[in-house]
Amino acid sequence: MVRYTELTLSGVTAMKNHTLMHHTLGTGNFDMYHEMVKHISVDTAILTDPATAANDIDRCLNAMLYESRPVYIGVPVDMSHRIISSIGLKTPLVRQLPPNDMNEESNVIQEIRSRLRVSRYPIIILDGNCVRNGCTELAKELAKCTGYAFFTTCMGKGGADETLPDFAGVYQGGGSLPGVRKAVEEHADCVLWLGSFRTDFNTGEFTDNVRESSIIDLQRFHTLVGGKKYNAGIKGILKALIRELEANNASRPPTKISWDVYPTPARTSNELNQDYLWTV
Repeated sequence: MVRYTELTLSGVTAMKNHTLMHHTLGTGNFDMYHEMVKHISVDTAILTDPATAANDIDRCLNAMLYESRPVYIGVPVDMSHRIISSIGLKTPLVRQLPPNDMNEESNVIQEIRSRLRVSRYPIIILDGNCVRNGCTELAKELAKCTGYAFFTTCMGKGGADETLPDFAGVYQGGGSLPGVRKAVEEHADCVLWLGSFRTDFNTGEFTDNVRESSIIDLQRFHTLVGGKKYNAGIKGILKALIRELEANNASRPPTKISWDVYPTPARTSNELNQDYLWTV
């Protein structure tokens, strides 16, 4: 009976010696998976040195929290039990985004307020990056305190409170209900687009037709107002805008939605077919 009490050629040693190991491609190259994952990660690290391992881990985790994107940390088998300094534990991870620059944020709020004051039909569109950045509750507060028609996109679906009286449906360019498309593309003169993510799927194969000059696009680290970029992110802007609107009693009666947000097609039989299913 043979017992393996120690894997002498595993982990960092195997990587340095280009040893042919299982769970690799059998070439002795251990970098391929790391190189692959770099394309979808905001930061990566392979822990091969106990002296730098803790800093590498914290750097990746802080990047993950700041960017809200994936990271990759590779841990060779013989590194998992190594003793390292605990001094890094005294420095907590940065779990909150830094606040916007106050001057920049103030400029954005002033620009938004000036546009809303002259707008006859302002609307809100909740999109995918609003959901991903944890701003759905702020979007709900904005909709409630303004009374603006409140839309979502396909990628924002599930993030919008569809019980609000001013919820107006899903906007997807040519894939929208006629009433939705007309409201967004023809009537809206100021579009608070929260975290736009204008992919082919999300825009009805790029059939969306919203005037760029009317869009106020709030993203994680910046805001675009009619195409002009401000370095002030969505969370701070939404909080400040809601405070400003409430302080100035800028709410309107909820927009009257004249179309059926959830139309149900007429059934000619009890048969459940594809045409009926996809229409619903």
